[in-house]
Amino acid sequence: MTLQDMPIRRKLMLIMLVITLVVMALMRGAFFAYEYSIFRRALVRQTATLGGILAANSTAALAFENQDDAREILAALRAEPYIDTAALYDGNGRLFARYPEAMPAGTCPPVPGPDGHRFVGSHLEVFQPVLQRDRRLGTLYLRLDSGTPLREFLWGSTQIAAGAMALVLFVAYFVSRRLQRQISQPILDLAGTARTISGQRDYSVRATKVGANELGQLTDAFNQMLDEIQLLNQDLERRVVERTAQLEAANTQLQHSRAELRSLFESIDEGYCIIEMLFDGQNRPVDYRFLTINPAFEKQTGLVNAEGRRMRELAPEHEAHWFETYGRIALTGEPARFQNHAAQLHRWFDVYAFRYGDPAKRQVAILFNNITERKQAEDRIRQLNADLLQRAAQLEAANQELEAFSYSVSHDLRAPLRHIDGFAGLLRKNAATLDDQGRRHLDTISGAARQMGRLIDDLLSFSRMGRAQIQSTEVDQDALLAAVIRENSLQKTGRPVEWRIAPLPRVQADPAMLRQVWLNLLDNAVKYTGKVPGPRIEVGHRQDVATCEQVFFVRDNGAGFDMRYVDKLFGVFQRLHGPAEFEGTGIGLANVRRIVTRLGGRTWAEGRVGAGATFYFSLPATSVHP
Repeated sequence: MTLQDMPIRRKLMLIMLVITLVVMALMRGAFFAYEYSIFRRALVRQTATLGGILAANSTAALAFENQDDAREILAALRAEPYIDTAALYDGNGRLFARYPEAMPAGTCPPVPGPDGHRFVGSHLEVFQPVLQRDRRLGTLYLRLDSGTPLREFLWGSTQIAAGAMALVLFVAYFVSRRLQRQISQPILDLAGTARTISGQRDYSVRATKVGANELGQLTDAFNQMLDEIQLLNQDLERRVVERTAQLEAANTQLQHSRAELRSLFESIDEGYCIIEMLFDGQNRPVDYRFLTINPAFEKQTGLVNAEGRRMRELAPEHEAHWFETYGRIALTGEPARFQNHAAQLHRWFDVYAFRYGDPAKRQVAILFNNITERKQAEDRIRQLNADLLQRAAQLEAANQELEAFSYSVSHDLRAPLRHIDGFAGLLRKNAATLDDQGRRHLDTISGAARQMGRLIDDLLSFSRMGRAQIQSTEVDQDALLAAVIRENSLQKTGRPVEWRIAPLPRVQADPAMLRQVWLNLLDNAVKYTGKVPGPRIEVGHRQDVATCEQVFFVRDNGAGFDMRYVDKLFGVFQRLHGPAEFEGTGIGLANVRRIVTRLGGRTWAEGRVGAGATFYFSLPATSVHP
């Protein structure tokens, strides 16, 4: 049983015992480190004491160079089982005697080391000076096998620790059995209630609350959840009945849908097939097998009884690149759409292929359609487009000739009009002999001549703006607007006009063309506010983030217009008001649209009858300077 599946009672006891064991192990480790340090120091101290005694006893042997006495003194080390090697060196550092005598010659150091002790592996080596009245006679060397006493020490220490830990764990086990019940018993009771509810499907059972702690809160939440489950279960039973009826109806519908889908599959005009790609030992596609086909497949390809057969079998000369295309789709899962001309059938096919089902099966579904007629139509469209381009070029040439003609006609008409207006002026000077009707006729002739002159001027401007080359430069619109108002006396209308002109950004445009735009729009606003009290004209701009344009506008509170006829505003000779209401030629707004279009912008208007109008034009944001 894993810890994940262990009952909570055992988990709590195990946690307590593990904590106790870990704490005991840590404490025992600390004590062991301390005892080990004490043990090593005691071992060094005992060996040094023994070496001091032997060194004192060896002074006479070294002084009189009596090797027999020296060997006898060293032989006394037989009583020390842990001393495995000893040696005496004379004052010149030569080996004088050794223990045991039968040991190999190279066991002892050839010369004595520095006085003191050191641990070498599992041995303790001690070099003790042999002194007689502060005169050094030689050196005593002792080597002790520290591994054996250390193992004995560890064994004894481990036995004591094991006994102590067993006793502590025994006590901790009984203590944990008592303590875990305070936590596990309410949880077990709650789990028992849950099992009862789950087994009997009785959601009216409730758990008994024990205490006001977290377990009590858990019990309250559990009972509240049971209340909600009971309500949901009742609602679920009702829904199950409804859903069962719905599923039965859906199943019936599904059967009908499958039959319809099968009928559609067999009746669609598009060819459809599922193929299984076949690869060689180097994972290269070499062939494919037809798994499923529809009747349109046979009709469009001419391949009969292809299901279950390989393409190489049906068409041995089939192009290799089709195997590569379908093989790549089967391996990568990337669908492909392409058009293929079947030269042998004199047909075009639009093909869509995608990986079908489990990638390991390497199946590809192919849907294709005969697009021969569409291809023929595209060829016809291309021919028509070529004809259209030719006609457009011819139309452009005709437009240029028409503009040149209108310019010439307008220019030639100015001379007769000047004569008419001049002679009408001379007649007016001698109008004393004319009656009132004659003078009215004379005024009508002069007014018509001036109106015709304005029309010719507007036609000349319209023609000129269509042919003039754009001279783009940075334009200060504030200064340009002020000059237009000042030079054309738009403020001197003989009536108070409220002008609201906001600061405008600098733009990159043709100043002459832009001047004509503002002149026509402002003159239009002044004209159509002539019959309203408190005329107001507003000029401003805003940035259109959606179209990346700067939009400029002229707004007035004049006569306005019906939005049903907004499309006629910018047409040549298109007017929404008669000459008796407002004078004009019907060319100004058409000229505005032509200029703004050439500058790369748009024009439009908004208005309401009797509530004024707003005329907009836009310029690309790239042409605007901050």
